[in-house]
Amino acid sequence: MMEQRRIVTWVGTYGGESVEAIIDLFLGLERMAPGSLETTAKAFQVAAQDYDIEKIVEFGCGSGVSTIELARLSGAPIIGVDNCAPFLAQLKQKIAQAGLDQQIQVREQSMEVAWRKGTCFDLIWCEGSAYAIGLENALQRWRELLKPGGRIALSDLVWIDTDPDAEVQEYWQNQGVTLCYPNDTLALFSSQGYQVVDYFIFPESDWQNYYQPLRARLPRWKAEYSYPENAGAIDQLFQEELRMYDQFKAQYGYAFFIAQRAP
Repeated sequence: MMEQRRIVTWVGTYGGESVEAIIDLFLGLERMAPGSLETTAKAFQVAAQDYDIEKIVEFGCGSGVSTIELARLSGAPIIGVDNCAPFLAQLKQKIAQAGLDQQIQVREQSMEVAWRKGTCFDLIWCEGSAYAIGLENALQRWRELLKPGGRIALSDLVWIDTDPDAEVQEYWQNQGVTLCYPNDTLALFSSQGYQVVDYFIFPESDWQNYYQPLRARLPRWKAEYSYPENAGAIDQLFQEELRMYDQFKAQYGYAFFIAQRAP
């Protein structure tokens, strides 16, 4: 999820206390990246078209807003993978409340952990977190987890404007994020042994689903968090992200890519 980018950035710069602060901030929010149930459903419908999905793995599942919806849409067994125990604890609560214990398993591990030889899935799902291990690396690693003809659905940040402003380019570079144009991402899928089925850009409402609660939570969280210095720095970090979106939202966005493993 999007907050994992913050965690990676702050681990290297400020250490564990700031990581704990970021986790605490997001434990009070439903979403950790732009999205909606409608967008999840739209991508799933594309992935499931003319294809039987019997087993799913979701990488970077976080607290599970998409996981629960995938379970409802598919009826298939799902393994949710994330390396953040507090978010997984929230997901486990949601699973229990929804009575989905027999359908959803949770694994606390990195997205790069090797799986037992012969492990295969019909669908790999990843919303907003493949960048954490690099998109090309993710596509290479995960292809072997797909059955022949199996599907992958993942979202990633992309440029929309053909000539984005230098300020917003520099901002994302400083965040350690390389944005591509959709056509470049499509070419990457092809080079890694996938046939793209479809892709689409998230609507602005998906960003508001993420940013409106974040805007509302930040002031109170900053005032109440135990370590004011960390809270102030993190608040500044996200205020800058919000400013970037307000000023340059027409120039970049999230795209969902749905592809199948080529023969």
